[in-house]
Amino acid sequence: MDLALRTVHLLAAIVWVGGTVALVFVAVPPVQRLQGPDRAALLREFGRRWRPIGWSAFGVAVVTGLVLAQRAHAFNGAPRDFDWVLAAKGLLVGLLAAGSYLHDFVLGPGLARQVREGQLQSLRTLLVGIGRGNLLLTVTIPILGAVLGDLLDS
Repeated sequence: MDLALRTVHLLAAIVWVGGTVALVFVAVPPVQRLQGPDRAALLREFGRRWRPIGWSAFGVAVVTGLVLAQRAHAFNGAPRDFDWVLAAKGLLVGLLAAGSYLHDFVLGPGLARQVREGQLQSLRTLLVGIGRGNLLLTVTIPILGAVLGDLLDS
């Protein structure tokens, strides 16, 4: 059972991390050379296609992670290194969920609205900053997962 949960957890994380990295380093750079409505339309299309895949993978990773933590008897008794790393990972996952929600459902649509209405694009800098922070979290969280696996196996 633990092997199946770990496998599903890892596959979900691979989809989230791989998709995020592909968007940031492969899809978005050419789009950034475009201007106006074409740029906004293409970014909106990427988001529309990615969101169901990415958010589903994220949800599966969170649920399987919670089950794995419970099965590893996390936070049952005296704190141990595993619990501290798990707490850090949980905090970062929460920050990633909040940052991704803000990026995908608040700031992204807000910036698209500003572009459509010809307004000053005041949300662009914040959107890019949160996106970069999300990328950093997306790469850091699996590293903590590897540390947890090592602590659990030792």
